[in-house]
Amino acid sequence: MTNLAAHVERIPRDAMWEITRACNLRCVHCMVSAGERDPGELTTDEALALADDLIAAGCTSACLTGGEPLVRGDWPQIAARLAAGGVATRITTNGQLVDEQQVERMQQVGLHTVTVSLDGTREVHDGIRQTKSGKGVSRYDRAIRALELLVASPLDTKVVTQIHRHNVDRMDEMHELLAGLGVDGWQLQIAIPTGRLLELRDEYLIEPAQIPGLLDTLARFVEADRVRIAMADNIGYYSRHEPVLRGALRGKPTFFAGCMAGVRLVSVTPTGDVRGCHALPREFVAGNVRERPFAEIWADRSAFAYNTEWCEDQLAGGCARCDFRRVCRAGCTAMAYLVTGTVHDNPYCCQRS
Repeated sequence: MTNLAAHVERIPRDAMWEITRACNLRCVHCMVSAGERDPGELTTDEALALADDLIAAGCTSACLTGGEPLVRGDWPQIAARLAAGGVATRITTNGQLVDEQQVERMQQVGLHTVTVSLDGTREVHDGIRQTKSGKGVSRYDRAIRALELLVASPLDTKVVTQIHRHNVDRMDEMHELLAGLGVDGWQLQIAIPTGRLLELRDEYLIEPAQIPGLLDTLARFVEADRVRIAMADNIGYYSRHEPVLRGALRGKPTFFAGCMAGVRLVSVTPTGDVRGCHALPREFVAGNVRERPFAEIWADRSAFAYNTEWCEDQLAGGCARCDFRRVCRAGCTAMAYLVTGTVHDNPYCCQRS
């Protein structure tokens, strides 16, 4: 099998849409260095038009994120537009603004899933998710309260956790907590060196050598079947646990088939820039919806050449010699690029540790 991405019909099934850069927190690992609203943020009319374009392009799942999406006043309109078009719409929030009224509003606009970010125990979480003033009530306590409200509602409730040096050895504590809360799912991903984490890379980024142990832990969680585990594409690849870990959500064994950014995945920034994945840096912007229609940007295969025109001969380092190279294609494109400066070599793999 050579470059599956080149043979899959290109439809932006899953969209990650940063609807605002404004945020009520200043998290040290924020991928977009969120804080103040960008004055060039898409207007309500522009956002609704983009929602229509995503629907027309075949989008079936969309995540509204930020920043903190709930601080954008028209988020219900955007979510409702997507949901009305048959898109399974979800929001990822830090949970600070989630109360009974918000939960009711989320149901009214047709949200399918609400994901709350949780990065560890109270001490770890509050140390990472800081306020602008450096003061205030526990962000952890508010996130837990948000989860309690959401779990009690009909909404699908999930947690997303970035794995870093301060929580990688405390996954069991988090697993116990989330199982007790009764959340519907738990997505785990490795923190990547971008945004604010660029200056704190050595303090937070885990080592590739820690990946095999992490995979053992996650496989144990899947087998316990207390919380549904979703493993992000930047954790891997092809350990003895691969079928169990990758197939946990689908309920049947599967495996990682390479990055699908710009093939089945698309990302949009608050100002309308389009990329294959929200974790990719600005160098990977394919166009802006204010300058070209979304459909035209998406149709330009060359703008997503890192996947659509991938060639095995471009692989470097350990990836060039790996038995899984034709399927994996150096794993997560964003992680590879941000760690090595090329999309063709990725040390964050259990085959390399």
